[in-house]
Amino acid sequence: RTSVVMLPLRLGMRCMCSITVTINEAKAKTAQALKMVGWDTEDANLQAEIMTAAELCGNNQGLVKMYNPALMAPSPGASKPTIERDTPTSAVINANQSPGMLAAVLAADLAVTKVKASHGPIAIVSAYNTSTSSGQLAFYAERIAKKGMIGIVLANSPEFVAAAAGGKAVFGTNPIAFGIPNSDGPPLTFDMATSAIALFGVLTSKAKGEPLPDGVAYKADGSGYTTDASEALEGGAIATFGGHKGAGLSLCVELIAGVLSGSAVLGQCESKKVAKNWGHTLIAIQPEALVDDFAGKASSVITAVKASGPNIRIPGEKSANIAMEREQDGRMPIPVAVWESICKTANEGLPK
Repeated sequence: RTSVVMLPLRLGMRCMCSITVTINEAKAKTAQALKMVGWDTEDANLQAEIMTAAELCGNNQGLVKMYNPALMAPSPGASKPTIERDTPTSAVINANQSPGMLAAVLAADLAVTKVKASHGPIAIVSAYNTSTSSGQLAFYAERIAKKGMIGIVLANSPEFVAAAAGGKAVFGTNPIAFGIPNSDGPPLTFDMATSAIALFGVLTSKAKGEPLPDGVAYKADGSGYTTDASEALEGGAIATFGGHKGAGLSLCVELIAGVLSGSAVLGQCESKKVAKNWGHTLIAIQPEALVDDFAGKASSVITAVKASGPNIRIPGEKSANIAMEREQDGRMPIPVAVWESICKTANEGLPK
């Protein structure tokens, strides 16, 4: 059963209603739409699962990707990811221009498999040769943590972020995520961009004609900050969070997710966007090889932090609560325009 309610959400310049859809229907219809644009059943189902999971917890990396379904179609010449440089505790995945989501989930699962099969406590798997967003990194970190392991996920992307005012864009939003097993509930997840604002936030401000928050983007002439989203995207740049500390962390993500994975290297290519070769690095750690009862001790730390003062919120807590409420109800809101696009594509495919 579906119902329509008004929510303050905009796509483009249109104020959107939200339609409430069962979670199973959302996942099934999205998978069917992806099959209609060219994906096989396995890849369609997996991408639908990842996007629905993001939508379920209120993350902006969810089903909005289906608003323009042509962008979700397979790239020309794309093929299934393949495994290279395989060792007992490491591997490199050549995504072969398949989506970042497929490459990242394969890397997460392979890292877990390698830890379980080896005598050591850690495995690392990277992925390169993909040019689409992997979406919510917390999905992959949590996927590892649900297996009882610590998950660390890093990703780089095209040049939108400058290292400092006056510099040209060199970094992507370069997110990093952690998944921590917790004996007293779902894994703790922490997922953050190293930029001062997510790219989606800049695009949304541009579409709505609203100013950016102060201090999150630079002017095109390098003279200081701008609140004009168009300027930030066209000649300007997004800022890193926290000044030089954010820039340092973004650089480290660029090196570990980008260079280490084998993706396009700054200074050795025209641009990462033109190269269409972005990277991911995923690490799985078996904590029991290093300490007894890690999940129980992690729970103790989380509980103590939560109790340390009023209004303390644990990373990922809000998203987890939203997802739990929606799972209990079996339904979740989806922007009408997005849902209409999914249904139309599922029934008719892409326009001829």
